[in-house]
Order: sequence, then structure tokens, then C-alpha cells
Amino acid sequence: MSLLKKGRRPSKFDRSIHEAVRKFESDEKRRELLIKDSRDVISFCSKAIVASHIGDFRVAKMNIENASEGLKKLRVAAASDLDRYIQSSEMEYVEATVFLALLNNREIPGLEEIGVKPSSYVLGLLDVVGELKRKVFDYVRVDKQREASRLFEYAESIYLTIKPLAIFDNLIPGMRRKLDVDRMLLEDMRGLMTEEVRRNRLLDSLNRVERKLGQGKISFTK
Repeated sequence: MSLLKKGRRPSKFDRSIHEAVRKFESDEKRRELLIKDSRDVISFCSKAIVASHIGDFRVAKMNIENASEGLKKLRVAAASDLDRYIQSSEMEYVEATVFLALLNNREIPGLEEIGVKPSSYVLGLLDVVGELKRKVFDYVRVDKQREASRLFEYAESIYLTIKPLAIFDNLIPGMRRKLDVDRMLLEDMRGLMTEEVRRNRLLDSLNRVERKLGQGKISFTK
């Protein structure tokens, strides 16, 4: 659509609007490409998390490396004006990277090491708590209490460390909601861990009584 009347020469206003439209069209194409390529990065991260859960750390690492390469290209394409469109993929990358590190008994990678925006780092860490809960439940089910306790402590540490940052919720939309979700997840984990401790103490007591009585007829096992 043109604002020009027939036969009138383009004014500064006309030229400015024309340039604005060209910029908007270019940005829209970049936005669509960012959204499309972000899906690929998120897919790699999802595969890495699944592989981490089943203990296939080689595949998990490979997918994280693929995601990292994809993110590098996204950052170049997004520049600073459209970087909000790659936040989801950055969050997923943080989640997959931190989860794999914790399962391998390594410390949580830092912001500089992961190379994402601070907001993506914080939100991605909060998402890790959900994966840690799943793994804690898996460990408890197969009677790996030490591993379950270690991951629970990391989940609790992530929550307690980030909780004070809730005052920045206006700058990092969604953080307060994720904190509320993580609080409930931690309560579930704490309840499970407490019940397991009680169960193990009870079984230990029963076994001690059995040994003292010297019956040897009834066996209590964990």
C-alpha cells in the first residue's frame, strides 16, 4: 500500500515508512527462521535429557554438542534485537547440560561456561529440578539412597540459591511461577526421602532384633 498521491514525489516521511517496512519484513523472516531452528536445538536437548535418564551419557553428550553448535548459529542470527526468540532453546540447553553434569557427579557448570544469557541460565536451572525429581524417584525405586540424597541436595540448593532472585520477576518473566513449581517438587522429594529413611530404620531395627533372638527364620530385606 502506498501513501503517495499520483504524481507526487516521495517525501522524507514516505521514504522513512518504506525503509521501515523493509526492516520489518527482514526481521519477520529472521524471526521465522529463529523459531524454526530453535525447535531443532530444543529437540537435541530433549534427546540428551532422555539419554541421560537411561544412562547413555555418550548419546547425551553428542546431542548436547549438536545443540551447542545450533545455538551458536542462532545467536549470530538473532543478534541483540531478536534474542528473545532463542530464550527457550537456551533454557533447554542449560537444563540438559546441567542435568548431565550432575548425573556424572560434576559441579553445576557456570554461566560463562554454558554461554547463555543470565535470564536463560536462571530459568534453565529451575527447570533442572523437575528432571532431578524424576531421577531421585528412580534411584529410590532401585534402592540407591546415596545417589538419591545427592541429587535431592542439588535440587534443594538450586531452589534456595535462586529463590531470593524472585524480586527480579519483572525482568525475568516466569521465574516466580517456576519457583512455585520447584517448591512443590521439593516437598514431594522430601516426603519420599523421609519415608525411605523411616523404612530403612525400621528394617534395620527388625534385623537387629532378629539377630539378637537368634531365630534366623524370618529375613527382613530392604
